[in-house]
Amino acid sequence: MAEMDSYYRQVFEHLGFICVTVARDLTIQSCNREAIRRFGRSGESLEGKRFLDLVDPQDRESAEKLLTDCIENSQPGEMELRYQRGEERREIFVLIASPIVEGSGRVDGASISMRDISERKRLSRELAKARRMASLGTMAENVAHLFNNILGGMQTSIDCALPSDSPRELRQALRGLSQSIGRASRITRQLAAFAESENAQDQAVELAPIMADFVQRMRGRCEKSGIELETRITDVPTALFDGNRLTSILNSIAQNAFDAMTNGGRLTIELAQEGDSAVIRITDSGCGMSEETLEHLFEPFFTTKGGLGSEGMANIGLSMAAVHGLVGEMGGSIVVASRIGKGTTVQIHLPLRNDLTAESARTSTDAGPQAPGRS
Repeated sequence: MAEMDSYYRQVFEHLGFICVTVARDLTIQSCNREAIRRFGRSGESLEGKRFLDLVDPQDRESAEKLLTDCIENSQPGEMELRYQRGEERREIFVLIASPIVEGSGRVDGASISMRDISERKRLSRELAKARRMASLGTMAENVAHLFNNILGGMQTSIDCALPSDSPRELRQALRGLSQSIGRASRITRQLAAFAESENAQDQAVELAPIMADFVQRMRGRCEKSGIELETRITDVPTALFDGNRLTSILNSIAQNAFDAMTNGGRLTIELAQEGDSAVIRITDSGCGMSEETLEHLFEPFFTTKGGLGSEGMANIGLSMAAVHGLVGEMGGSIVVASRIGKGTTVQIHLPLRNDLTAESARTSTDAGPQAPGRS
C-alpha cells in the first residue's frame, strides 16, 4: 500500500500541468511541482492558503461558483482564467475541477488541474486572421475577374455600335452598357458595405444591449415580412464584446434566415447561459440546407444566392466563412444545423470572460491585478 501511495505521489508531482487539491473550504491541501513553479512559492507556503487568493480578482467569483458547485453537487466543471504576470505578460489557463470522493461517498474537496493555453490562444487568433486574409485574397481575385468580364462586355457593345448608324443598334448598345454599369455599381456598393462592417472601430459593449437592439430591429423587420418572431432571452452575467463585429455577425445570420423564408415563417432568437458561455441561437423555419451545402458553408465566400453583383445579392452580408472567423476571434464557436424543408439553427457560443472584459476591468483601476509569481 505504501508503495502504491508513493507511486501515485510521484505521478502527481511530475504532471506537466498545475495540479492542486483543495478542501471543502477551498484551502489548498497539496500541490505539485508545476504549481510551485508557476506560482513562484514553496509548497509549504501554498498549503493552507485559500486557492481563490491565487486567482485574478476578476475571475474569483466565477471560480468560486465553479468550485462550490463541484464540491456541493459532485459536478465537474471547467473555465478559463487569466493571469497578469508582470506589466506586459498575460497568461491564459484552462481550469478543470473534479470532486474528490471518499469511500463513504462524501465529497471531501476538489482536485484542480490548470494548463497554460496562452500560446494556443495566440495561434488561434493568428490562424483566424490568416483565414480572413486568404478570404480577402480570394475575394480580390473574384472581383478582378468580375470587372474584367464587365469591361469586356462594355467594350464589345462599343465596338458593335461604333460602325453602325442604326438607331436600333445604338439603343441596344446603350442598354447593354447601362446594364453593365449597373452591375459594376452593385458590386462597389456591396464591397463598401462589407468594408464598413470589417473596418468599424472596435467598441466594447455588454451583451445584453447588443441583443436587445438586435431583437428590436428584427421585430420591425418581421412585421413587414409577415414572419412570426419568438424570443427567449434570459439574463447572463456581464461580459464585453466587440459590438460592431457581433452586430455584423447577427445581422448576416438574420439575413440568411429571412432569405430562407420568402413565404413567411417563424424566426426564433434565444440567449441563455450554459456553463461559462453565453449561447445565442437563431432558428428559422425556412427551406433549410442540404448536407452538401452544410459541408461547404464555411468555405470562403461560398453562397447559394448567386454571384457578387447579381440582383439576388442586393443586401450582401458577411459570408459564413467570415462569420466563423469573427466568432473564433472572440474566443467562441459556431455550429449550424439544418434540414431541407425543416429550417436552420445557428448556434453561437461566446465566453462570458474574454479579453475585452478583462482589459476594461484593468483600465478602470489604478493598477492591474497581479498574479502571484516571481519578481
